[in-house]
Amino acid sequence: MSLISWNCRGLGNPQAVRDLCQLTKEKKPIILFLMETKCRKNKMEVVRVKLGFEGMFVVDPIGRSGGLALLWKDISLLEIQNFSRRHINAIVKEEGTGYSWKLTGFYGHPEWQKRHESWALLRHLRSYNPIPWLCVGDFNEITSQSEKYGEVPRKESQMAQFREALEDCHLGDLGFTGSKFTWTNCRQDGGFIKERLDRAAANSGWYHKFKRVDVKILAARTSDHKPIFITYSEKEGEFMQVKQRTKFEAKWLLDEGATDVLKRAWCDDTLGGTSVQVVQQKLEACKGALKRWNWQKHGNFEKAVKEKTQQLEIMQRNETVMDG
Repeated sequence: MSLISWNCRGLGNPQAVRDLCQLTKEKKPIILFLMETKCRKNKMEVVRVKLGFEGMFVVDPIGRSGGLALLWKDISLLEIQNFSRRHINAIVKEEGTGYSWKLTGFYGHPEWQKRHESWALLRHLRSYNPIPWLCVGDFNEITSQSEKYGEVPRKESQMAQFREALEDCHLGDLGFTGSKFTWTNCRQDGGFIKERLDRAAANSGWYHKFKRVDVKILAARTSDHKPIFITYSEKEGEFMQVKQRTKFEAKWLLDEGATDVLKRAWCDDTLGGTSVQVVQQKLEACKGALKRWNWQKHGNFEKAVKEKTQQLEIMQRNETVMDG
């Protein structure tokens, strides 16, 4: 099973709808959560028909801002529980098993001064129907400085409030593959910023229910936010993919380039906070810098080896056919 969460930034133009149709055609999600639709229910009904979904619940925008929509393939799959301008809460019923879990499509307040209201809402949702829980969406906040690139660092108090809300709700980040940053301001000058604002998080009940989970950050289409594509399965014996870990490689010690990368990352003077926070940020910066350096240096080589291996396999199959 799979679902997509996307801050689409408006479905008022035909190109945005065409891109959404292409996205759902390629990935075939059974559940689709959309934020900032800027469309009322009658307009979203047209979109639902084009996308081929049976069920839909819409929170209308106010004026020209906001708007949420939750769509699902099978009308009996999902039951709406409650909603607000910032969320849609639903119960997903697994076909044939009678197993149910809670899905929350969440949209954090765009104004940082009011984001505490979003964290209060999240805590309230935790107390409602305490069953296995998956929460996805655009939280409009990051958990650490490593989730932001450009401009001044985020205030530690803002990030701490978000982390505390996730901890209080027993929600753990499910990680990702693909681009780390899900939003950009699209500027071309020194004010360029990109951040990881969109994510998927789940409690232990949901985490242990599904034996395989994959969260992919997809390419952006007519929006400054990238879609999140989540696949999950109950099949035994399949590895559950969580947040990617960066493992130190002994071979890096033999390369002077790695030392230079670490020095530059450690000496970054754009970080702020207490001495302990600065050290934590420096360690995160070193980890990210090493990961990017390793990919740039060895990633293309590994890809080339994979491609050559595939070519060799094709040649071997052709030779087998000719010999036969």
